[in-house]
Amino acid sequence: MASRDTAASSVPRKAAKDKPVAGANLHSTSSRSLEATDEATGTGTGLSEYRNLLGAEYREYRDMTKRYKVTVPFAKDVSVTPEMLKKFVLGSQRIQQMIDEQTGIDPKQRAWLVKKIRDMLEEIALAQSLPVIRTLGTLLNGIFDRIYSGLYVNEVKLKQLQAQFGKQTVLYLPSHRSYGDFILMSYVLFCYNIAIPGIAAGMDFHSMAGMGDALRKTGAFYMRRSYGNDRRYWYIFREYMRQLIVAYERGIEFFIEGTRSRSNKALTPKIGLLSMALEPLFMGEVPDVLIVPVSVSYDRPLEEQLFVYELLGVPKPKETTLGMLKGIGKLMSENFGTIYLEFGDAFSAKEYFGGKLNRSQHSVAPSFAQILSKQEREAIQNLANEVVHLQQRRMVLTTFHLVALYYNFRKYQGESVTLAHLIDGVRQLGALLADLGAITEVEQLEGHAVEKQILASLDVHRNILQLSATDRTLVIAKTHHDFSQVDKRKLKGYNLSDGVMKLSVPIFSLQLYCNPCLHWLAVPAMILLVAAAAPPSILNRETLRRAVRQLRELYCLEFVLCANREEHDFRAAFEHLERQGLLTSTGPGSSSDSDRRVSIVAGKEETAAIYLSVLGPFLCTYLQVTNVLLDTFRNQRKPFTEKDYLAEVQQYVEQLLLRQDRNVHPYCLSLDSISLALHSLVALGGITKSKRDEGGYAYDLTAMTTIEEINGQLRVYSELLPFQYLTFQSAVTGSKL
Repeated sequence: MASRDTAASSVPRKAAKDKPVAGANLHSTSSRSLEATDEATGTGTGLSEYRNLLGAEYREYRDMTKRYKVTVPFAKDVSVTPEMLKKFVLGSQRIQQMIDEQTGIDPKQRAWLVKKIRDMLEEIALAQSLPVIRTLGTLLNGIFDRIYSGLYVNEVKLKQLQAQFGKQTVLYLPSHRSYGDFILMSYVLFCYNIAIPGIAAGMDFHSMAGMGDALRKTGAFYMRRSYGNDRRYWYIFREYMRQLIVAYERGIEFFIEGTRSRSNKALTPKIGLLSMALEPLFMGEVPDVLIVPVSVSYDRPLEEQLFVYELLGVPKPKETTLGMLKGIGKLMSENFGTIYLEFGDAFSAKEYFGGKLNRSQHSVAPSFAQILSKQEREAIQNLANEVVHLQQRRMVLTTFHLVALYYNFRKYQGESVTLAHLIDGVRQLGALLADLGAITEVEQLEGHAVEKQILASLDVHRNILQLSATDRTLVIAKTHHDFSQVDKRKLKGYNLSDGVMKLSVPIFSLQLYCNPCLHWLAVPAMILLVAAAAPPSILNRETLRRAVRQLRELYCLEFVLCANREEHDFRAAFEHLERQGLLTSTGPGSSSDSDRRVSIVAGKEETAAIYLSVLGPFLCTYLQVTNVLLDTFRNQRKPFTEKDYLAEVQQYVEQLLLRQDRNVHPYCLSLDSISLALHSLVALGGITKSKRDEGGYAYDLTAMTTIEEINGQLRVYSELLPFQYLTFQSAVTGSKL
């Protein structure tokens, strides 16, 4: 493994836009303050603020037997214990009223219901055990020392966060790329003597023998994936969340994206838990809540291979303690490189919603008897979108992200990639991304340091890419994948042939490492694509903006593009492309956008193709999705389920791959993108979604013209990209279709 230096600098519509909020006071302050933060983070000091927690000089921090001088984010006069929390819930007005309504004056019924509520609270509630925390921390020390070369924490940001403690409840909102995220968060907080918060966890962990109880004793509280019509459970869990916000001094942590991102891209945030957490603020029960976006960046996620299989439709194995222990045993001989963790710029929820936050509307009745208004929920959705955006801006792009991106770009053009090519390409990508405001591992490296960093990154990811011993050319690693044990009845999509699966797995692995770059490159790529498609005579900034808006609306779920950031994103991306010498804009200085002509600069085609290559797989996917809708489901003339749709698209794409057609990429088999395309078309009005009597949802083609127009535009865009996606077939060693 690489040496562990302390300073990380040596580490090397209509579509699903955010819904408009009636009453700008709910978010007017936020837009200005967070945009200022956005600009500031784009010109930050990068990796110089990070320190390696696995370095020798941090041994005392990681000593799990140390005296624990804990700092709590919001100290109370009396510390509330986990047992007290449960008593507060049971004695709350909300739960007492529910008991009265459901039992009346019958004492036996009342006693029975109180016992049921206590049982539910035992299932939900967190606990605290310092011996368990120390034991698990000691185990993590041993694991981290074996499989990671660095765990880098932005100490400057962490100290800034600590300086804000003491005034309000703290809400930690981390990105979610691995099961290890919340364990990692707790580990880092303990090392820095900060109280471990209450952590929302899924029932998957609860059911793991021994492990569920151990995690509970480190602060985990459990929630069911869905409540269905169980009003009683919903009331109890909602009240438990309220008590955590109102009474608990250690803070709360949950994943705003709801689930792990299998694709290594951001997911559209869910606001269920966030609404529960912010409800006491709207009801006037707490003065404020401190929102802390947390960015966790993995050089190599532990579930890398599992994610690829899931995207192709292979169901994930059931989580068990034995399975987890076996998995850890296999991982101990692997090198997973580095992790970067940053507690981002915390902000006040009260200030975000504005000084005119109307709490008086909730003063007419007890808070427990009220729910948030539609306007308030829309404001919370906007806040959630901003949090995901802030998480993405502070993600560290590792060297292999750039390696994968450059390798894909060259292979799309049918070209080989030597080490010399790779060094130049990674430098170029590092400069492009830095100009956009991204943090990369190569941003401060010069000379041979870039080559050294690339070689170290290829060592970590030798299961995906390797340098040939003869001519130092980059090749896809030869791997063995046995799909004979997969239960075909449980596949989420189509039963793909072994040949297509073996071709797709390494290509998916590569794509997962390209995907984090999409936060930065998607909008500039859209601008270049639209500029290339438009007749030069009519190309001005206004027509460009309108056409880019259409692409944003189509891909808003895929790339988590929010409508209230459209103007900012367009301006920043356009100015970046001007600085890179790819576009020019001419016209009188004070002229409107419709008078400013836009031109593509000649001689820069190869650089432009780098941007366009990141969109290629997604253009292909949405093109083939609309082809299936028009060729298959239109003729059926009846509603269809999402499962039927997923299988039909995968089958169609497999046939295209076997025929080696144009405009098809192995990533078109991704169930994640195929599903997002469906829901995007629903948001655009091309498809109607309705509940079925037997459960689930049915989809029906209602606006054929919309889908036909989208299909036609995607076909035009796809033809503009001169990429040979299926050069991967020869690149994957031993792959034959």
